[in-house]
Amino acid sequence: MMMRITWGKLRPGSWNEFEKTYNATVAAKGRDVKGLRGRWLLQDSTDKDTGFAVSLWESAADMQAYEQSALYRQEFAPTLQPFFVGDYKTYRCDVKYRQ
Repeated sequence: MMMRITWGKLRPGSWNEFEKTYNATVAAKGRDVKGLRGRWLLQDSTDKDTGFAVSLWESAADMQAYEQSALYRQEFAPTLQPFFVGDYKTYRCDVKYRQ
């Protein structure tokens, strides 16, 4: 099992619009991606312009297939990219414990 965690800083005051866009694209259209076990969008409680997108994957191959897909590369990433300021970082993690 793999977890994909993306951290990013958004343009000041843009969280609400980002969340609407995320829900309309990633959450709505990315539900039935092969190997996806769950997805979360988290807003930092002290810095409202910072957040995390977390997804749980059955395998590294499923996660990589998603990252290489037209859905991700041509729709999700370009639609969300304008909200970010500076760098955003994605971590790909092996899940070592799950309850």
